[in-house]
Amino acid sequence: MTNSNHQWKKTALSVVLTASLLGTASIPSAVAASAAPEAAVTADASKAASGGQASGTIAGTPLLQSYALTDKLQVEIKSLLNETTSEGTRIAAVVRVRSSDAKVAKIPDLELRVKTADGYEYPMQASVFNAHAIRPGTTEELNFLVKVDRRDPSELTELVWYAVDWYAYPKKETVQLAVPVKGQEWTGPLSSFANSASSVLPWERSFTLSPALESPLVYTPVSVNRDNTPQGPVTTVKMRVENPSVTKEAIPDFSIDGKSNGNGSTDKTVFPGKRVEASPLVLEPKEQRYIHFAIPTDKDTVLTSFNVLTRETFRQVDPKSPPVEVPYNVGRYQVALPVSSRTTEYNAAKPYELGQPFAFDSLTDTIDPHLSVSMVEFHRHQNDGEGYQTVIAKLLLTNNSDLPVPVPTFQTKLITAQGMTYSGNRQTGAIAEIMPQTSYAVSYAFNMPTENQDKQYVLKFTDAKTAAPASTAIGAYRVAMLETKLDLQNMSFYPFNVKINYWTLNARTSTTPGNPITYTYRMKLDMDITRNEHVVVDPNSSKMMFELVDQTGRILSTKSLPFSGVNRLISGVQFIQFDSLRTEEQEYPLDINIYEVITTPTGEAKRLVGVLKQ
Repeated sequence: MTNSNHQWKKTALSVVLTASLLGTASIPSAVAASAAPEAAVTADASKAASGGQASGTIAGTPLLQSYALTDKLQVEIKSLLNETTSEGTRIAAVVRVRSSDAKVAKIPDLELRVKTADGYEYPMQASVFNAHAIRPGTTEELNFLVKVDRRDPSELTELVWYAVDWYAYPKKETVQLAVPVKGQEWTGPLSSFANSASSVLPWERSFTLSPALESPLVYTPVSVNRDNTPQGPVTTVKMRVENPSVTKEAIPDFSIDGKSNGNGSTDKTVFPGKRVEASPLVLEPKEQRYIHFAIPTDKDTVLTSFNVLTRETFRQVDPKSPPVEVPYNVGRYQVALPVSSRTTEYNAAKPYELGQPFAFDSLTDTIDPHLSVSMVEFHRHQNDGEGYQTVIAKLLLTNNSDLPVPVPTFQTKLITAQGMTYSGNRQTGAIAEIMPQTSYAVSYAFNMPTENQDKQYVLKFTDAKTAAPASTAIGAYRVAMLETKLDLQNMSFYPFNVKINYWTLNARTSTTPGNPITYTYRMKLDMDITRNEHVVVDPNSSKMMFELVDQTGRILSTKSLPFSGVNRLISGVQFIQFDSLRTEEQEYPLDINIYEVITTPTGEAKRLVGVLKQ
């Protein structure tokens, strides 16, 4: 090898040694230039953090060392893949070229080779779309790949650029630049991170993909949700994205892989995830939003972490068709998922005061910012003979704006102190939007075993649309069960209140020649009904049901009447007829049970609010 060749390797090596020994304060200009983007991102992101969003130190990908390819061109190793499978080994590299020239510069026609720890050297094929020239003050990314027929892994040690004189005999090869790459390779889904101090992050630690990607966006994992969907178990990771810059920025196309310790129904430990939101996603300056990643898993799998992967694409020529794309992923971070137990969500939920608006995340799109949601009733209802009980949460949706607002489609779950979760069924609504300065009461029914008599539950609100079929949490609150007092002077059927002033029950008989005697009962009822005038009601709102029973508890007849629409209940005197009796004689005394009845997707749920006794 000539002295000039030794000089190239010596220069490259001195850059690495200087950077590692002296630290960032003494990094040469070429290397310091590569560090500048990350420093700028961290500073801007810290400003965003002061606004109450991202918190703590923001992690960045390892700094990219710069090496002089020519006096005007510097190169950085952006991505390096060394993946061995049953089909062989695939080695790929993405090289970022920067120009300091004042005019368009030609990228030298050099041959790139990769060296392995066991002494082999493999020429790498250049992507068909690699640039051959670079404009002043810009960067270009060059992609290289080689497939090797070997199945024994070997570490990569060096990338070497050769100037080859094909016209000399024998051909003359001169080393233009040699770059050490030991410890920088990604070996596939099971790969670990060599620089674990900066690449293995705790939960909720904010990070950027810079300088590996030239993007200032800051990402923060905020929640993880596990669902059993018709397609199988799915873990959904929600991240907040912040744009701390003063320009529009597109979210790069990156993905995540969930990782487990092989604790599911199989020994599989890596589960590919996919971003739910379709590209492109562009954030305005200082804008924040959420993105979601869905990770399908096996039964009983518990994910312990996830890898953040950026996508690279190599394009090769196919003589029979357009260029063929060879995509692959390179890992940037491993993020630990929070350790949780069955009671974690219950213990973490905030206590709720009845009637107060729930505080939801301001970034969620599920609930309009002009719409407030509060709970007005939370009762346990009976389902005689069905083998389960129903808990009803009645929520009040109030439109505080000057325009109609669509009724939100959020879902709910009830979580017990023991960690049991019960999904809520929403009543079928007759209205699609809420008028300005009005409210609408909507009920959610939770079926659960009759033996569960907890006094408190956690009401969890979820967005079942954004990451469908999985869901993401938008809020969770600890709510107390309301006790129903049998008070005929104050019976609640929100938004109605009923006071019974006077009642009588009279028996009647009817005879028709040739037919048996029939019996009916007629109740005269005087009551006052008041309502919240600003709450809209529809045919699916609460109804009042009268249940005629004898002294043994046998039901003789029932009558269900609405508070709105045709044949609705009104204040004052009215008559209610009980016919189709399940008896063949007049009985006395009788009781009349009064129930609030709500129609749910699984049937009627009723709550005893009063008893009339003869």
